[in-house]
Amino acid sequence: MLKIHEVDKQILLQLLRDGRQTYMNIANKIKVTRQTVAKKIEQYIQQGIVRNITPQLDPEKLGLTIQAYILIREDPQSNYRSQNDKEFSEIPQVSKFNRIFGSYSSILEVIVKEKDELTNIVKKIHTMPGIRETETFIVYNIIKDDQTAPFRHVLSD
Repeated sequence: MLKIHEVDKQILLQLLRDGRQTYMNIANKIKVTRQTVAKKIEQYIQQGIVRNITPQLDPEKLGLTIQAYILIREDPQSNYRSQNDKEFSEIPQVSKFNRIFGSYSSILEVIVKEKDELTNIVKKIHTMPGIRETETFIVYNIIKDDQTAPFRHVLSD
């Protein structure tokens, strides 16, 4: 695990709370210079600690009303998997793609406008080489959606 100094923790926490803050605003809150904040954030980006600072959009307000998880069981042949990895990654409605351990080999998080769009994605997956089966779970109620919570927890310790 990366050892993070207190100033780094404070800057990262401020970014998690509101990535739109100016460097000067962050500096004033944590009592360092604006130059320190700017230099540190540039380092975080170069080191891959901060991948990007983007807004969190509400899918439903933009017409994306269906969120689903597609579990996929594939043949273990690596040539199929690498080809499928590329294809899964290029589906624009896929917001997250993970390889997993267990009875399924991967899981896709998909966000779409309507059920026909989801159906077409599942049909496309079934045409890919080595796909044995899929199982789709449609989200009907999101109770918590906070990707920053684990990071805030770790940085607050």
